[in-house]
Amino acid sequence: MNINDRPDVSAEKLQGTVENALNGLKIFNLLKTSIELGIFDFLNEPMSCEQVSNKLGVEPILTYYLLEILAKLGLMDKTGKFYKNSRTAKVFLNSESDYNRNKCILSLEGNVDLWNNLNNTLHGKISREDESFFPEIIQVMAEDCLSGELHDTVDLVADCDEFKSSKTLLDVGGGHGLYSIAFSQMNPNLQCYVFDFPEVLKETQKFIERYSSSVLTIPGNFYRDDFGGSYDMIFSSYNPGGKNPKIAEKIYNSLNLDGLFVNKQYFPEESKNSLGDLLDNMEWNFTNFEKSNKAERRFSFKGDLGFEEYLEFLEGLGFSIIGTHDISHLNTSFGTRSEDKVIIAKKVR
Repeated sequence: MNINDRPDVSAEKLQGTVENALNGLKIFNLLKTSIELGIFDFLNEPMSCEQVSNKLGVEPILTYYLLEILAKLGLMDKTGKFYKNSRTAKVFLNSESDYNRNKCILSLEGNVDLWNNLNNTLHGKISREDESFFPEIIQVMAEDCLSGELHDTVDLVADCDEFKSSKTLLDVGGGHGLYSIAFSQMNPNLQCYVFDFPEVLKETQKFIERYSSSVLTIPGNFYRDDFGGSYDMIFSSYNPGGKNPKIAEKIYNSLNLDGLFVNKQYFPEESKNSLGDLLDNMEWNFTNFEKSNKAERRFSFKGDLGFEEYLEFLEGLGFSIIGTHDISHLNTSFGTRSEDKVIIAKKVR
């Protein structure tokens, strides 16, 4: 080899990829640590770098760069030598805010650990029990929901005349129950029920009490149990059975004639293979639920139907599709998505 021979490709693109990835990891850890230190809780009032350093017991020079980086990210406002939460930080990162996303952000550390130990992760899926996993993430899902997703969804449904005249609503796999709470606030004559695992419903009850709501809970497993009753509306949001034909049949059987079925789900586009999609799908396959049977693409489970297939199946059951809506929102694990759909169907026979 002649040391004067130049490589036939540039290393700049590769180095740029590495540096961008590393900077992203640095920012995540800086933000996570700032939350853990409570920085966004005490900086609703202006403080100097020296004051923050003394309060945290952190080296002054490191405190300075931490605050400067937060300011660069739009999370701190700086006036002279004083730092204060920006409006974004005050709304989404202060733990006293009704819209804080701290649990959402901190929950990502588990995903980061799987990537940091990728050599081990690649050698076998981590199995999770459905009944124990979902109660753990209810708070995270609730924070996601309250950042705008709930409001977009409720606004869509509230425009339907059938919603305004409904007396009963079943929220299948309703988890935190915030949709049912919001629906009951929009329609005071509507009695809402949340159907989910018994362990999940313990968390649901906390939200019901927080909002002084009349929502009731029904324990069960939507894969195994029938829903019973006869409801004017049935709502489903991102539960693992939301694209499964057998679950759709149960919903049809529990819905009154002229009743509404509102289903919000992620329908992956098979043709999408961007770098982000590939990373998301790979991460989805790091773990598996013992009973829900994940499929290969993110938010997909074995037995799921594609979007058009699902619509055709609903029509075959006896539904009329009133409308379908694209709805994007921020998701804790995967960022902004554009493949979320709200299906509004009416039982006509």
